[in-house]
Amino acid sequence: MDSKIIENLEKLKKMLVLLSEERKVVLSHHKTFEHVEKMRKIVDESIEIGSRS
Repeated sequence: MDSKIIENLEKLKKMLVLLSEERKVVLSHHKTFEHVEKMRKIVDESIEIGSRS
């Protein structure tokens, strides 16, 4: 698997923890939406990389 995809998956894993029950701090709705948008961009980038392979 492409190293950039692996890197993106690691980023997503960390960001999902921020949105999960394991989080240490409750995020505002605004921050939650920001995280989700960043995660969507990472997923889109990974799909693009995967489709080129």
